[in-house]
Amino acid sequence: MGSLDGGSYQHVIDADSDAQFASGYLLYHVQSQLLAQKFDPATGQLSGDPTTVADFVEYDSSTWHTTFAASQNGLLIYEPGSKSMGSDLVWLDRSGKVTSKLGERAFYKGSGRISPDGKKLAAGVGDPQADIWVFDLVRGSQTRLTFGGATHLGPSWSPDGQRVAYARLTGATMATGSSLRSRLANGGGQEEVLVGQDTPGQPVTLLWPQWSADGHYLAYMGQSGPSATIWAMPTSGDKKPFAVVQPPSAQARIFQFRLSPDGRWLAYTSTESGREETYVTHFPSGSGKWQVSQSGGLYPLWRGDGKELYFMGFGSAATAVVFAVSVNANGETFESGQVRPLFPLSYTAPLGYPYDVTADGQRFIQATSPESVSTPLVLVTNWTAELKK
Repeated sequence: MGSLDGGSYQHVIDADSDAQFASGYLLYHVQSQLLAQKFDPATGQLSGDPTTVADFVEYDSSTWHTTFAASQNGLLIYEPGSKSMGSDLVWLDRSGKVTSKLGERAFYKGSGRISPDGKKLAAGVGDPQADIWVFDLVRGSQTRLTFGGATHLGPSWSPDGQRVAYARLTGATMATGSSLRSRLANGGGQEEVLVGQDTPGQPVTLLWPQWSADGHYLAYMGQSGPSATIWAMPTSGDKKPFAVVQPPSAQARIFQFRLSPDGRWLAYTSTESGREETYVTHFPSGSGKWQVSQSGGLYPLWRGDGKELYFMGFGSAATAVVFAVSVNANGETFESGQVRPLFPLSYTAPLGYPYDVTADGQRFIQATSPESVSTPLVLVTNWTAELKK
């Protein structure tokens, strides 16, 4: 692929914001950490292990920007983020009114996933690494399912609500050492590896596992570099994964997906039109394609009866808004009605869905961040000295 000056460029590393090169190092942001790693601009190759320069650096996920700058003479300046900020999980009604709060403020990786019976919530919690916790919405208790050593993201429930599936990511970035695993929701038993990197033909990064309603398939996202594909793996037989939805062009990107309650349809987002829109296709065949959103659509969700679809778009002032649309997906052809705005959503581009919905479509849970507080900039002189020790 060509660059602006007619040359070529290559994928170096996955990061969640802009990177900078200074003093022989590439500085980049992952989760809440500013990392530095030896980089040779002549070959475009990284070497050695990444080293943490700062644990908490201010990061604007809406613009993929980290507040830092480095010079070639050993100066580094950055704005520290607050360790105490985190986010809150709050319940909203269909008008967006906050009705209650769930638990304490913490580093939630998105809103989590409501169980099929509506009595529990599975969520990734922690920073920079996260573990999967199950919150009992009736009793108010909590159960921890994973125990450090990696970042655990994207929990989802088995159809009977007995197990929770999630992605386990190791290494400095989400591009190394990923696998899909599951465990009993009550914390008992052993962790089961569902899909690992030793599975033939699998991409580097595996994310967002979801079981189909009949339990016959595990759907998930597989990513190699910037390109992602939605895969499905039979849960019995040869368990050979196959692609369900692939980007239709080299420029297109697929970001999120969600299986319908009956397991016959798959809603996903793609940038094939030039911006991210929500589409629906048959599952598991991936045949047929219907565009649901018209002015941008992210993070699709289904109502429990499959007759309403939700997605996040943006209003006239670039404000995030949750939209709803009635759908008819009983036959082989998918039909959708008029798109209706429900309420504005505080959107912070979390590592996970920023919201989830109850089966009846009457309550939403949202991960919302408190207002940021300005902090003094930190100036570090000779910042590479610590890296060389």
